[in-house]
Amino acid sequence: MMTRETILADSLQDAGPLSARGLLARRFRLWRGTDGRRQVFSVYAAEEAPDYPDAVAIAVRMEGTRRVPVWAGPAGAKARTAALANGAQEIHLRILPETDSGALAPL
Repeated sequence: MMTRETILADSLQDAGPLSARGLLARRFRLWRGTDGRRQVFSVYAAEEAPDYPDAVAIAVRMEGTRRVPVWAGPAGAKARTAALANGAQEIHLRILPETDSGALAPL
């Protein structure tokens, strides 16, 4: 289980939707970490994000059509609180694999 923040929000780059249109475009988003690799995140409304014990969360504020990461760390209540405090409308979650996942892996 993660116990500390894993990445800095300002080191993330929105790499767009998983698909150009349809359900996949609304439900999944790609983000790049400091290593440049794209990683798939599930998109949730901030107040509806589930409590996954081994997941990275990104609180995301919408600015027009742009998605701006305002906080990154463990999923759950801490992510929802950070989203509320930073005016984020969405929380993007990536369940961490058991193997190293690059820059978005736990420290």
